[in-house]
Amino acid sequence: MNTTQIINCPLCNSDETTLWSVARDYEYASTNDEYNYYYCKNCISIFISPVPENDLHKIYPSNYYSFQPGKKNWAFIIKEWLDKKLFKNILEQIKNDSINVLDIGGGTGWLCDLAKTIDKRIALTQVVDIDNSAKKIAEEKGHLYFEGRIEEFISSEKFDLVFLLNLLEHVARPIDVLQQIEKVLNPGGIILIKTPNILSLDARLFRNKYWGGLHCPRHWVIFSENSFRNMLAATELKIADLYYTQGGPFWAFSIIVWLSKKGLIKTGKEKPVIFHPLFPFISSLFAAFDFIRRPFAKTSQMFIILKKNELRQS
Repeated sequence: MNTTQIINCPLCNSDETTLWSVARDYEYASTNDEYNYYYCKNCISIFISPVPENDLHKIYPSNYYSFQPGKKNWAFIIKEWLDKKLFKNILEQIKNDSINVLDIGGGTGWLCDLAKTIDKRIALTQVVDIDNSAKKIAEEKGHLYFEGRIEEFISSEKFDLVFLLNLLEHVARPIDVLQQIEKVLNPGGIILIKTPNILSLDARLFRNKYWGGLHCPRHWVIFSENSFRNMLAATELKIADLYYTQGGPFWAFSIIVWLSKKGLIKTGKEKPVIFHPLFPFISSLFAAFDFIRRPFAKTSQMFIILKKNELRQS
């Protein structure tokens, strides 16, 4: 490995980058390859290089969690309750008589299902994802489905609410994604983003072991608040709110992989970390830990609410 090679940041194009971590897919064991993550000193972000853009169907196996129907364990029920509160608050900000919803990376459309239970004004739901098996389930539930990347998505419809949850870190050029969403977002429309934060306690603790926030090799760019705000300069989108939230799943990934590497538990291709029986327990425990310290600490996930200028026509 040549650590003197100049690697430019995909967010700010700076060459002030250094090797941050070397990781592999400990979570799904989709490949034995190792991946380099670099830290950008200029905008404060980390990113994978080279980007495994041609390996999507390998690194997203058929048992990938977002391709599967949600399991109603107690951790899922708590998360669903929290999501409902958040979605209700956001939907109340939209004053239209009817609402079109776009979920990018939405799998079988379960977030759209949840939104429909909250607000009867939702008239159209569109899912964009790369999984063919999720398409059949989503369409059976009444959602439109585009199989492919959001950068390739073309629609005559305009959307009032876009879910971009746990997605922006999965793409090589996040700015391209945001600019594409601008094209299909109604004036006054809202984008709800959830994405990891590199400036967190668990990222520091597990950097040289395995930090779950890497979701290696599926997370390609990981932001800080600073790098995200800098990126928005190339759009007409404005931050309406930005706040930190719990990163329980990242703690769980990190701890379970650490235990597995110690030989204390078993994980692998047939037993992905997210389906390990310890996962919901550890995830919930550290979610509570993060909620307690959230008022005075930057936890490992950010919620960002973006709005499109109501006076600007697309």
